[in-house]
Amino acid sequence: MAHNLNQRLLAEFLGTAGIVTAVAGAGFMASNLGADSTVALIMIALAAGAVLFGGISILAPISGAHFNPAVTIVLGLLKKISVKDGVAYVTAQLLGGFSGAIAANLMFGSAWVSANNTARATGGNLLGEVIATFGLVLLVILLIQHNQTNLIAAGVGTWILAAHFFTSSTSFANPAVTFGRAFTDSITGIELASVLPFIGVQVLGGLVALAAFKLLSAKAN
Repeated sequence: MAHNLNQRLLAEFLGTAGIVTAVAGAGFMASNLGADSTVALIMIALAAGAVLFGGISILAPISGAHFNPAVTIVLGLLKKISVKDGVAYVTAQLLGGFSGAIAANLMFGSAWVSANNTARATGGNLLGEVIATFGLVLLVILLIQHNQTNLIAAGVGTWILAAHFFTSSTSFANPAVTFGRAFTDSITGIELASVLPFIGVQVLGGLVALAAFKLLSAKAN
């Protein structure tokens, strides 16, 4: 079944909103429960991985379930989506990220928009974001290349779950999610001053993934 652009944009909005709601909400829940840092990390990682699996599974047939400007940009460079549709996708993703933060804030009795003061733009965290986004984007485009799109939901969900534990940044790996998380005072938030550096290295990670994809896909001489 073909879906029109408005349907696809709604899917991108809902999917991205769901990610931010889950991550911010899990942070609020961990705080409310008095969870220590280890338990909180596990809760947040499980919430992120699970909502990605579910969201991609149900919305991929509608929009492709990018939910991530880095993915959309790279697919645009691969001519998998037009520039016009790509810009619309990114806009829907950013609005979804912002709305997801509002939803989490309101669920847990916080102000509907709250500035976050968590500084994250350290050298180690920025490298962590390059690595997390690189792996995510490479996974997606290789699975598309190999006609294994049925594995994307599980692959992305488990990658982000794992990257919460092995990256210093806890794997934002998504410019729209990063943007959204600046508007919540959940422990998973990020200060506005750290948003642009994070987004910059996330896009870089996506472009490095594209370069790796080109090398891996090149025909042997």
